Amino acid sequence: MSRWTIKDSERIYNFYNWGDDYFSINKKGNICVHPSPHSKYGIDLKELVDDLVIRRKLSPPLLLRFMNVLEGRISSISRAFKWAIEENEYTGGYQTFFPIKVNQQRQVLEAIAAFGKKYNIGLEAGSKPELIAAISIATEHNLPIICNGYKDDGFIETILQAQKVGYDITIVVEKLFELEKIITLSRRLDVAPQLGIRVRLSSKGIGKWSTSGGEDAKFGLRISELLSALNLLKQHNLFENLRLVHFHIGSQITKMDKIKNALIEGARIYAELKKMGADIRYMDIGGGLGVDYDGSKSSNYSSVNYTIDEYANDVVYQIRSVCDEAGVPCPNIISESGRAVAAHYSVLITNLLHTHAEAPSPDFEAALSRPDELSPTVRKLLDIYNSIDRHSLREDYHDTVQLIQEAVSLFKLGFLTLQDRAIAEWLYAKIIARMNEIVERLKTIPEEMQNFQLSLRRTCFANFSMFQSIPDSWAIDQMFPIVPIQRLQQQPEILASIADITCDSDGEITNFVGEHGPTRCLPLHRIEPDEDYYIGFFLIGAYQEILGDMHNLFGDTNAVHITFNRKTNYKIDAIVEGDTVSSILKYVQHNGNEILKNVHNKLEKQVSLRRISIEERSRFLSLLEQTLRGYTYLTG
Repeated sequence: MSRWTIKDSERIYNFYNWGDDYFSINKKGNICVHPSPHSKYGIDLKELVDDLVIRRKLSPPLLLRFMNVLEGRISSISRAFKWAIEENEYTGGYQTFFPIKVNQQRQVLEAIAAFGKKYNIGLEAGSKPELIAAISIATEHNLPIICNGYKDDGFIETILQAQKVGYDITIVVEKLFELEKIITLSRRLDVAPQLGIRVRLSSKGIGKWSTSGGEDAKFGLRISELLSALNLLKQHNLFENLRLVHFHIGSQITKMDKIKNALIEGARIYAELKKMGADIRYMDIGGGLGVDYDGSKSSNYSSVNYTIDEYANDVVYQIRSVCDEAGVPCPNIISESGRAVAAHYSVLITNLLHTHAEAPSPDFEAALSRPDELSPTVRKLLDIYNSIDRHSLREDYHDTVQLIQEAVSLFKLGFLTLQDRAIAEWLYAKIIARMNEIVERLKTIPEEMQNFQLSLRRTCFANFSMFQSIPDSWAIDQMFPIVPIQRLQQQPEILASIADITCDSDGEITNFVGEHGPTRCLPLHRIEPDEDYYIGFFLIGAYQEILGDMHNLFGDTNAVHITFNRKTNYKIDAIVEGDTVSSILKYVQHNGNEILKNVHNKLEKQVSLRRISIEERSRFLSLLEQTLRGYTYLTG
């Protein structure tokens, strides 16, 4: 067998197809992170984690936020639209708005605002808390804001007052009743609102969020309602305040033809509104620009069949074609591509627990040397093990599966001893391992054996909560790339699933990014004694950090904000400590001080009754105090 190389690791993890050149493998076999595609600067993830864990005493899991990657993503999207505008001689401009719902973390929004100012970025808010966050960020960076979502009087009034005191803020009408409230409040506050209208297209997206578009969509005005809204604006002398038309057909749209259909329909509506005299300057095409999570470049729900450049070119071309045909000026284009901006910037790193090390096997070899003492079922398995080859592979596989099932049935009926059942399981594992060695050398694999590697798959436990850190993996079967961050110059020897440390059977990942698409096993290395073996969960910057729940009361992980530095390679900008046991208990109305007080009183009674010693009481109270101050994840 040829020597294993880094190229082999790149291949089996489909590394470069999903990494978009933000990640690479260095000569040490460690994964590096880059601030932008093709950048020569890279941060060695293993060295960074060793710095954080050994020198800075942080415990995994660690959420690493690479702020410069946000700039790289914003730059890539803006550059793609700039080229598309020049290529198509488009007369309008382009502007990216970041939907705050994708990631509301303050440091993230501040970084996006700082990096994105030169790209004319804006913020989109869909609730009152998000609006306040947007106003806070916009105050320092002077960014425009778009407000979507359902709105009550308080939401609308805050928008109008913000506009009155100088903020560049547009309120998008989602329902007719909102428009009536906007008209009433704008008159009372003496504000001429900057208005947008969201239209409900007949065009639909594809995948998990396809219901965001179509005639049954939750948001937007039907065409008949759009005309009613225009009449209402004219009646109240606000028709000239309509500056933006908006549509959205869903997040993570995997097929470009779905986007094209929506663009054509949306551009037609824009053109008709312009012909009616509306002074619309902006066309907001919403989100939908997807991320190729599995690297397959396909219309699979975890992928996309287009690039950022293709997306930008199609957007610009389709809008210009409709506008030219209708004889109206081209609008300034706005997109809300939050997922595409944020997904790549954060990586969750955690350690695998030493649960898949080889356990010492009982001395079955001695028993096998006395075959006459074995049951017939076990003897048949032994014969297969001794004679298996590529010519009898298929037949031996079927016989092996049948015999192990037979062994379990005989044991249940009392006709097989515990020793014989254990030997049968041991032989089964060794037969499957030998079959795998043969299968790996075959050019054509029998169809019924293509998934037999699941028999070799081990459950490896990782120190994290899937429900907290990658909830979409559990909730909607979203696939995220998972790769060891070290030893990638070595051949992995284990096929694994990844289980978290919650006591929930759903907390296990069994679908992974593979060389030829989704695979049921993740290749890993055997953990060496005393080795800290880390795996990384990649492309988790969109939605995962805010959607996480507290299953088993596992809280937020330690988070580290990192920027690239040419002199020192990287700079730690901030460390946000994860939840302590005390803080997470407080969230569910358990007070740490009250807990200690109640336990203290209980222990004092035990001491007075001489059931425990004073030293035992003190040790237990000290342990409780230490636990309350500690991390919710495993630390030892």
